[in-house]
Amino acid sequence: MAEIEAAVRDYILTAFLTGARGAALRNDDDLLMVLDSLQMLRMLIDMEAQFSIRVDNSEMLPENLGTIEKLAAFIARKRQAAG
Repeated sequence: MAEIEAAVRDYILTAFLTGARGAALRNDDDLLMVLDSLQMLRMLIDMEAQFSIRVDNSEMLPENLGTIEKLAAFIARKRQAAG
């Protein structure tokens, strides 16, 4: 799971955050406060492609996407369910 967390974190830092905001990002920070809705959507689309998963609209919840840690755990569960 640490590998997925690192990939998600790297993506966020590369795509959306620079400088001090990026340096201050922690894996338990609330992503819904860090990224706007379009950035979240773009990230999900890219995560679907990168990890070969499909995120249903009903799964777009803070429990699944609220932090890097939660998103990494969600991706791991989706990958495990896919086999």
